[in-house]
Amino acid sequence: MARKFNGVKIIKEIDKVLDEATAQFLINTQSKLSAASPFDTGRLASSWNIGRNTPDLSAPPEREKKGPVVIKPYPGEITYGGNWYLSSALPYTYRAAYDPYNGRRGGGDWFTRIENSLSKDIDQIFQRALSQIK
Repeated sequence: MARKFNGVKIIKEIDKVLDEATAQFLINTQSKLSAASPFDTGRLASSWNIGRNTPDLSAPPEREKKGPVVIKPYPGEITYGGNWYLSSALPYTYRAAYDPYNGRRGGGDWFTRIENSLSKDIDQIFQRALSQIK
């Protein structure tokens, strides 16, 4: 007996996995940026924020010594729709991620490694998520 196609159900399943994959990609990338950031006081590592439709330009308070890195979770629900931003509003973020001597991003290559892995990461996450749809 042939299985009856239920378009509404399949669309809901697709929406659900796209939302989950988007959240996983953003949270993973935020964690990678935080873990790879040059570490003095931990402020840069704690400054990577997720923003929807506009960058979140809030910044953690200044610190005098090393402290725990606190990654600020996105306060709402992460869904597939909209424009998502991962940003740091600290004035020295650009300098830490940019090598002025070679004229490219990637001072210490930490930023370049993450940037280069993004398309591979998103492909893997979304392929894995979409393969779950029955």
